[in-house]
Amino acid sequence: MNPCSSHLQKEDILLQIRDSLRRNNVKLWLDPYFSEISGPSENTLKSLAQNYSRDINAPVDNCYEALLELQRNSLENLKQSNHYKESGEATLKIKILHPNSPPRMLTKELLLSLRGSDVKDIIAKEINISHDKLKLIHAGKVLSDSENLSTQGVKNGQQIMAITFSEMSPGLKETENQIRELEGVKTDSRLLALDNEYVQLEDQFGNSVKIPPEEKRALVVAMALHEKGRSALKREDYSRALIFFLEADEEFKRCTSQILNTVDNYALLDLDIAWCYLCLQSVANLPEAYERLKRCEERFHASYGPNLERLKAVKGVTGNEAVLFMRLHLLQAIVLYHKNKRSEALRLLKKAQEELSALKVEDDSVTMLVELGYSMAEARLGLRATGGDVNKAANYIDENRNQRSQARQKALAEEILQRKRLKLGKCVDGKQYVDPNFVKILVNMGFNKEAARVALKHTNNVISDSIQYIQEHPQPGPSQSKSIEFLALINDLVPELQAAGFDPTMSKLALHKHGGDIMKAAEDLLANNGIIDGDWTILNTDSNSQTVDIAKKEKKDEAFKRIAGDISMVDDDHLDLTLVQEELFLNQYLSLLKNDK
Repeated sequence: MNPCSSHLQKEDILLQIRDSLRRNNVKLWLDPYFSEISGPSENTLKSLAQNYSRDINAPVDNCYEALLELQRNSLENLKQSNHYKESGEATLKIKILHPNSPPRMLTKELLLSLRGSDVKDIIAKEINISHDKLKLIHAGKVLSDSENLSTQGVKNGQQIMAITFSEMSPGLKETENQIRELEGVKTDSRLLALDNEYVQLEDQFGNSVKIPPEEKRALVVAMALHEKGRSALKREDYSRALIFFLEADEEFKRCTSQILNTVDNYALLDLDIAWCYLCLQSVANLPEAYERLKRCEERFHASYGPNLERLKAVKGVTGNEAVLFMRLHLLQAIVLYHKNKRSEALRLLKKAQEELSALKVEDDSVTMLVELGYSMAEARLGLRATGGDVNKAANYIDENRNQRSQARQKALAEEILQRKRLKLGKCVDGKQYVDPNFVKILVNMGFNKEAARVALKHTNNVISDSIQYIQEHPQPGPSQSKSIEFLALINDLVPELQAAGFDPTMSKLALHKHGGDIMKAAEDLLANNGIIDGDWTILNTDSNSQTVDIAKKEKKDEAFKRIAGDISMVDDDHLDLTLVQEELFLNQYLSLLKNDK
């Protein structure tokens, strides 16, 4: 995953010399450094190498090799530019990322009028892989198969990342295709987005968040894709994670800026995408990473405060969210390093080092909390929130659990009440639903449940008027409007009559006939030897409705299982970083800047 030290040292020399050449307007492809007749000027280049050796404190031979490489690159770029002007064919570098294999670079001369699918065909033939096992990425977007390259912003000399899916990732069903899974997540999350039984949007305390339906649908799809990407990230499957993240990015863009400014999910996504680029060693994406990190920092400051003061005022602790700032500062430092802004990079690396040191927790403390019954994630999060104090961490975890549990119970109670309202239907004013609590009051007063519902509907939830309405109107019969609640009532009462020895079908007919009044239904059944004359189409409609509802429920259950399959259900899981990779990258880049003041 991480580049070796010698490779980094070579890149460090190239980086510094390239930046100096640019600042001093030194053109290695022109005289006195290069001649079209004799080629590179060895003496001039070696003299230049000696100057750089003193400036950057690097061996002369290494500086000379770096100059030769940069010269070759410049000449090749010049050749490619001329070829593009003459033929219209752009030279594109294609970085191929294949599971369990080192990255491979292809150089192709292609017309920018080619569609994304055409480029896939060319790459597929080159690396002997199926067309549908490829995803192409450019400038932070998954390239569309149907649009041409120029329309999607691809230009001569740029790089495209090609991610392959020829091998299955651990934990997935062997028959599952990863590309199909991506589209499946979108479809499944759209199906479940507006059903609170499966999907609830919560704030950091577990309180339910209410937003308009269309906004919620877009946000849920984006968050589902983001969570799938995070699962892949935890497995260090960075290519697959990046695909999910970029697709989530497109979905987040469907949300209004007002919604995006109220949640930190979009900022976290930018941070995750930049982290993927680092782990995939994708230097070509650094300009995009810089913009993403800048946007992420702005949102973090707006949500938490520049020094986490807003977060501390709300939650009382800052330890866990501080891990996000540490990773942000580390990534910003690495981007600045690759832009050869070394002093700024070193300052941020030292800041990240201090933050990482403060976030470390003792293994023994984690073990003690795990032995008390807490999870590893809870233990780490609790210790970071309380500065490593085991007793305080245990109390913090318990309080956090209770707070979230109470918030979710409250949200569940509200959701149950809302479902009852929907079942009972709207009042005649069209502005409110029949109130379940008022129905209960009327039933406790001795009125039939369906009669109470109909009365409240026609009187817009005025109880006194409802009582008068029931007295003035006959009991609702089988031909009158039946709510979902009424049909559910019938189904609940049938077993009681069946237990008394009556046929279930006849029991249902009797209950329909008497508006759900079980006593009158039983008397009618007794008086007619268990045989009821009635409209049998009522039963068919009822049965069809139940069949449809069951089918919808099963479809949603299957969709939820697919989405939740490899997603962590641990609260604040995105804050539970082991910091192992962060420390590795930190030390690597600090070593590159150890001689800088």
